[in-house]
Amino acid sequence: MKKLFNPGTFFKLIAIYCLFILNQSCNNNPLVPSDTAIIEGKVVEEGNLRPIKDVLVGSNSFVETALTDENGAYSLGVQLPDSNDTVVSLSFSKSGFSTGIASGIVIENGKRANIPDAVLTKSGDGPTGSSGPASNVVLINIQTSNIFVKGSGANETSDATFEVRDANGVPVDLEHQVKVCFQIKGGPNGGEFVAPDTALTDNNGKVITTVNSGTMAGALQIVAEVVGTSIASAPVPISIHGGLPDINHFSVVAAKLNFAGYNIFGLENSITVFVGDKYSNPVPPGTSIQFQSTGGIIEGSALTNELGIASVSLISAAPQPQGVAEAAFPFNQRGFALVTAQTVDENQQAISKSAIVLFSGITQITNLNPTTPFSLTANSSQRFTFTVSDQNSNPLVAGTNINVQTNNGRVDGDTNVSLVDTQSRGATQFSFVLTNSDPDKIEGAVADVTVTITVSSQNGAARITFTGQMFP
Repeated sequence: MKKLFNPGTFFKLIAIYCLFILNQSCNNNPLVPSDTAIIEGKVVEEGNLRPIKDVLVGSNSFVETALTDENGAYSLGVQLPDSNDTVVSLSFSKSGFSTGIASGIVIENGKRANIPDAVLTKSGDGPTGSSGPASNVVLINIQTSNIFVKGSGANETSDATFEVRDANGVPVDLEHQVKVCFQIKGGPNGGEFVAPDTALTDNNGKVITTVNSGTMAGALQIVAEVVGTSIASAPVPISIHGGLPDINHFSVVAAKLNFAGYNIFGLENSITVFVGDKYSNPVPPGTSIQFQSTGGIIEGSALTNELGIASVSLISAAPQPQGVAEAAFPFNQRGFALVTAQTVDENQQAISKSAIVLFSGITQITNLNPTTPFSLTANSSQRFTFTVSDQNSNPLVAGTNINVQTNNGRVDGDTNVSLVDTQSRGATQFSFVLTNSDPDKIEGAVADVTVTITVSSQNGAARITFTGQMFP
């Protein structure tokens, strides 16, 4: 006769079932629903770290709340509107304890965020007594006073915690709970906002809002005001810094277009960049800029300041620049160097801007015309032209002085010239007119004349003298 019941098979099935149940009970990381973000943690008492039961855990960013169990543990599920990361703050409150705040918590649907233990300070064995009605509002915590424009990739939010107090400075209780509205005053009007814009005080008189940046950099102030009253906080200043560099708002300039570095090594020329984002705002302080030069030595990098400005030193040294190959004349000639600044834009693409710097060389006076000894009859004149440049035919540095003098007659024209900062070869051509202006003072039939051209410059001094005759 065939058996209908097999004890061995039965007990094997029981064992498999028990293992399955045990495995499920030991699973410490059950799947999180794809449309829910889970925040888990524990609340303990300051000093002894004992768990605190029945602490209310919540946030002004969403309506869900949770209570801690006998182990001080809580698990708060929040359904976010989309799949993006969201930064939130939690508040922990229970009668007889100070309210705790946890800021900068990043949550995402389908993921679990385990945060450090919240530590509450005991303020008595039970309720501390009722407060009076609201009398003032004070800021008790600001997460950061510096945020960055929307889309910059840096922190765009800051939590501000206010406390509403009665006339004796006691935080208002739930019996005297009030609604507080938050307003932005004097912002750059780039779409910045606060969320929530209103909130009810908790059992310790606290309210929290989050400041969100817009697309414009600038300064703003946050004010918390008790709805229906004239009770308001002092303005809370917050600075919004700019976004990532934009090629159309990127400039590089040299303090000196022309410095005497072709032959004199060790001179310094400051190179400065001005870097803005696509909204014309200065980039965040600390944006890195890289530098290169085809002549001399240049500091490799610098960080922008709060105005988006960074500077490095270009030092005259080998190699002597041999011109910028792709540039037009005369910038493709010896003495001209290309200085390039580079950074990265919001698309993670390298962007660069350049400036041409002239390393001018040794002073030379050339091309005097006419060169033959001259003679001037009474009241006649002679025009002379000459060139003052370096050995590469480039102009000398700013502050170079060119002086023309004569021991007889009068000189007019480029007789006392001080050069400006320039790279133009037009600043190398000069002329003057020598006139036999007072022939009656010439004794005899002829007078010898000496004309001297003197150049004093950081590039070096030079002088030439030539002679002629004047007749009465």
